[in-house]
Amino acid sequence: MKSFHDIIEMHMLLSHNWHTGDKIMNRLAIIAPDEELALLCKEVVKQMNCKAEISIRVGATNQGVALARIEKEKGAEVIISRGGTAMMIRDEIPELPVIEIKVTAYDLIYSLNSARNLGHNVVVVGFENVIESIKGIDRVLQDMSRINIITCKVKTEEEIAEVVKSVAGSLGTEDLVFIGGNLVAEKAREIGCPSIVLQSAAESIVQAINEAMLLARSIYSEKRRTNEFKTILDHISDGVLAVNSKGEVTVYNNAAEKIMGRPKDEVLHFSVQDVIQNTRMHDVLESGNEEMGVLQEINNTTIVTNRIPILVDGKTVGAVATFQDVTMLQQLEQQVRRKLSRRGLVAKWTFADIIGTGPAMTRTIKRALKYAEVDNTILLLAETGSGKEMFAQSIHQKSRRKNGPFVAINCAALPETLLEAELFGYVEGAFTGAVKGGKAGLFEQAHGGTIFLDEIGEISKQMQTLFLRVLQEKEVRRLGDDKFIPIDVRVIAASNQNLGRLVQEGHFRSDLYYRINVLNLEIPPLRERKEDIPLLAANILKRYNRSSSQHLAFTTEALELLQLYDWPGNVRQLENVLERLIVIAEDNVITGANVEAALAGELQVDEIDYRQMTVTSSINGSDTTNRHATFNDKQLEEISPQKNQYDEGLQSKIEKETIIKVLEQVNGRRQEAARILGISSTTLWRRLKKLGID
Repeated sequence: MKSFHDIIEMHMLLSHNWHTGDKIMNRLAIIAPDEELALLCKEVVKQMNCKAEISIRVGATNQGVALARIEKEKGAEVIISRGGTAMMIRDEIPELPVIEIKVTAYDLIYSLNSARNLGHNVVVVGFENVIESIKGIDRVLQDMSRINIITCKVKTEEEIAEVVKSVAGSLGTEDLVFIGGNLVAEKAREIGCPSIVLQSAAESIVQAINEAMLLARSIYSEKRRTNEFKTILDHISDGVLAVNSKGEVTVYNNAAEKIMGRPKDEVLHFSVQDVIQNTRMHDVLESGNEEMGVLQEINNTTIVTNRIPILVDGKTVGAVATFQDVTMLQQLEQQVRRKLSRRGLVAKWTFADIIGTGPAMTRTIKRALKYAEVDNTILLLAETGSGKEMFAQSIHQKSRRKNGPFVAINCAALPETLLEAELFGYVEGAFTGAVKGGKAGLFEQAHGGTIFLDEIGEISKQMQTLFLRVLQEKEVRRLGDDKFIPIDVRVIAASNQNLGRLVQEGHFRSDLYYRINVLNLEIPPLRERKEDIPLLAANILKRYNRSSSQHLAFTTEALELLQLYDWPGNVRQLENVLERLIVIAEDNVITGANVEAALAGELQVDEIDYRQMTVTSSINGSDTTNRHATFNDKQLEEISPQKNQYDEGLQSKIEKETIIKVLEQVNGRRQEAARILGISSTTLWRRLKKLGID
């Protein structure tokens, strides 16, 4: 038979299938203290048909430790050994897992059975793990076998010789027998005493191999998770830094290395206060409170940092920080916004952009903020020019969908056939002129975000039916397709009509009305919040001054006159009038006379849509009709305080000067002048003819 004093290798190249489906080769090494145990291990491994690569080597104590180091270098994941050799390997190579072939009561019984024929005094010599494994059973076996059993615990190989000599000197060599490893047997022979080498049963070897296999699998699984975690950490754009309870850095990824400007070997395992300037990680450790979105200067670079405590059973055991270079964030945001802007799917307004501090607007904003917290459908009720889309965008920006798209469409601006294709999309060949490959509709493009349906009261009954299905089923079907596409969209609808009345008249489906009127929000017209007019005017003027580098200002009289007017066209009309005032102002001052002139011209326009507009609102199912219902020119003249303050000649003079000034500002472009004056090109032509302006 081949000697086991030489290196004995046994490779069983069998794949092991994990529960993950991966083919893994586990590598184990058995370090047997003696040749007899090695042979037994070889036979056990053969019989088990282990699905692993197993090496078997012979070496006791220090020699066994040396062999274990060699096996570690060759990739052994777990070492299997016995007795003092196992204990020494564990002590000398703590990072290498060791599974012990345990000495059991059965092993001792077999050895005692042989020893009782050799002597009455049986001395068991072994390292702590051996002696502890038979502790208690030795008394039982002593009573049963009627022999004297003595156990002697040793810590080193040198102690074995001393113990053997000491026991022999105390009891005498006659009727004395030793049980232990090969070294115990060797020292016993030197003093002339018989000995029995303590052997392990096959069952103990099987148990050790199974435990080693399970441990190897667990080690592999942990390595895999660690590598996955490290790969993720090293390939994300966010810097990540973690500390333990002592404030020592335990995690420091590649992005952190780049942002901080310090290599890992100068940071890992050092105190965070020593390696990172201006750190607050120690404060988070002490307080246990998170710090989110904090700006911090590191190496002349501004970073935004989130610091979060790591809690275990309510106790802070560490902390983790994630951070990004603000410049990089700004660049990424710009890229995203440019991309979304090209698609028209980005919201630009927030609640901070809504001007108004009066009670009416304050109540409206408060309710809108509450609506933003939930995901229900919203119906906005407002007159034309009141800022419906600004509110819709602001609600979107404050909601959980803020990072998703915002899609807006005016339902009244498109013909029905085109509206259906735009909203629901179409497949290739659906109709003549259909884009190759088809096109996603606005509902699909709004997936994960918000769609704003303005002037929803203008759509046909057929489109109402299609809308209802989308809202109920949360899916769309493209024109010409037979498949339905699921969508996740929040709907905000708006109307300047009385939808409740349209329902009663049979022009609007009641089921669709109830579907979109889950939450309703009335945006007050400008005439009901006149206290906000100075703020609005000042804001518009500020924007102009900033863009033109001018320093225009209002007189007190001018602001008072602006507040006296009822603004049937709401904020949009105010903006148009102010744009006109900016053009005609002299010496960088907008005076009361300028306002009177602008409003006088405003009242003489007979073609502005709002003069023929019936504005109604529906709040909680009740209808109220606006006092600015429908006015003709004669009625306007009767209720116009501005016009009645002046004679016809003075009004004509003011109007003529205003028109001439605007024409000069736009280099005679009549269409542009008409836009600034808030009138149609036809009306401007009539006024020019009447006033004698060439």
